[in-house]
Formats: sequence, C-alpha cells, structure tokens
Amino acid sequence: MIPFVAVVSLRNQESRTFRLWIPLFLIWLLLLPLAVLLSPFVFIACLFCRVNPIPGVAVMWQILNALTDTNIEVEHRSAGVSFHIL
Repeated sequence: MIPFVAVVSLRNQESRTFRLWIPLFLIWLLLLPLAVLLSPFVFIACLFCRVNPIPGVAVMWQILNALTDTNIEVEHRSAGVSFHIL
C-alpha cells in the first residue's frame, strides 16, 4: 500500500515538540489527474528510450510502496526535525 499519512515533528532548544500530521491520501488524490494527463507522455518517453512501459510503471509503484515506514531524523544542538511516513 502507498503511504497515507506523514508525521512531521519539530523540536526547538527548549525541547518543545510540535507534531504535524499530513494526510498524504489527499496529496495522492490531487496528483491523480496530473498523472492521468502525463501518462501518454510517459509511455511515449518509454517507447523512445526502448523501455517496456509496463515494468516501468510497476517499478514506480514499488518505489511508492517502499516509502512506508520511512523515518528521517535531523538533529542539531538547537533544533531537530523528524519525518515519519506511515
């Protein structure tokens, strides 16, 4: 399954943490019409580069699925940022 929620945590010097939940499914819904409009160009580019478009789309789907459970943390003395994709 593609990720549906991302959690962004911000921490400042006083160890106060601000968490922001970002619903990714809304972003996927907004990007869907763009993907439909660009799909003929992607298939033409695949044919031009002699790449089979079906496995190419399958690889892109696998990359999106692999984003689940991604955890990125950046720490500094004065602040910190954490991204967790659910």
